[in-house]
Amino acid sequence: MTIAIQVMSSHPLLTRAVEKILAHLNNFPFPILPPASSESEASSRVNCPRLFLLDDCSLRTDLGPLAARCRTHSPGSKFLALLSTGDVSHAEKIRLFYWGIDGFVEFHKTWQAELPHAIQSVLKGQFWAPPEVLLEFAKHARTLLESQLVSGNSLTRRESQVLQLLMRRLTNKEISCALGISERTTKFHVSNVLSKLQLEDRRCVSPDKFSMKGFFAGT
Repeated sequence: MTIAIQVMSSHPLLTRAVEKILAHLNNFPFPILPPASSESEASSRVNCPRLFLLDDCSLRTDLGPLAARCRTHSPGSKFLALLSTGDVSHAEKIRLFYWGIDGFVEFHKTWQAELPHAIQSVLKGQFWAPPEVLLEFAKHARTLLESQLVSGNSLTRRESQVLQLLMRRLTNKEISCALGISERTTKFHVSNVLSKLQLEDRRCVSPDKFSMKGFFAGT
């Protein structure tokens, strides 16, 4: 199913600015939905997968759980957080990344030039996040493997992909959408990952459940 793009913001000036940016993208094959001023308005529309552009300044809610709820309603969705420059700390971006936010664009002087690149990157399955965020994520995955992996075992390439999505709180249905596999196959891989890592359930792979003192920068 083709992914659509939708800005979620209650700020009319921002929504118009984003619409103008999207209108000028050449040969852009993705449908653009009308902006939604709130989560309820976005949820009331067709539940196709979307790239949500979440305006942190006007939504006044935690973008992490918001992204999780949107994914539940529209599996396969992706998320770009639009942030006020300097208002969101390094540790906060890491936390949001673990909630499934795929990228961050701050409202600096060149944000309108940056946004199209961020959108295209995320739609290709890449991240648009500071290197420090991706480094912390990789360190967490490595720590999990080094401390929990049963001796003599290793994760397959697909299991490694599943682990990364588990770390970002995706459900089995969301993982199956992201990887293009059936939910039954996803359950099989999840079970293998947890068994090889000697973990009771999927919650144990998140940094707030897995014991790593001082994992987050600034904590």
